[in-house]
Amino acid sequence: MEKLNKRKIRLIVQEVERRETGLYTIAKTQNITPQHVCKVYRKFRNKKPEFLPCGRKPKQITEEERKLVKRAYEKFHAGATTIEQILDEKGKHINHNRIHKIMLEEGLARKEPKKSRRRKWVRYERKHSNSLWHADWFEHKGKHCLLIIDDASRFIPLCKEYPNEK
Repeated sequence: MEKLNKRKIRLIVQEVERRETGLYTIAKTQNITPQHVCKVYRKFRNKKPEFLPCGRKPKQITEEERKLVKRAYEKFHAGATTIEQILDEKGKHINHNRIHKIMLEEGLARKEPKKSRRRKWVRYERKHSNSLWHADWFEHKGKHCLLIIDDASRFIPLCKEYPNEK
C-alpha cells in the first residue's frame, strides 16, 4: 500500500465523482484497497487535502534548562558534549544538541559554517580514456614500483619495478 499525496487524493476524488471507472479499478491504479478509496472520497470530497509537516514538533526549551546550561558553562567553560556529561553526572540529562542550541541563543557559542554544511566530494574523473593519467611511486617488498593508471577506464598502461629509486 502506498502513501497518498495531494495529487493522488485529488485524482481519486475526481474519478469517484465522474463515475466512469469503478472503485476497484481506482483502487488498483492507486495501489490501495477499495475501502480506502471510499474513506478518502468521504473525507476529501468537500475540502482540499491538508497535511501536517513531517517530523516531530520540537520541545520548547524551559527556563530551568537554560539556567542549568548557563551555570555549567560559567563554571567549566566547556562545549556542549562536555556539559552534557557534567549534567549527566549530576542526574540531569539534556541532549548535547539541545545544549548547543541554548548556547547559541545565549551567545555562549558561535556557529561554524564549515561544520554545518556537508562538504561535496570532488573527484577528478574524466569522461574519455587517455585524457588524464595518474602516476604513483611506491615501495613494495623492498622494490620500488611505478604505476600509471588511466582515470576514465582505470586501465593500467604501465607498472614497472625498479631495484632503487634512481
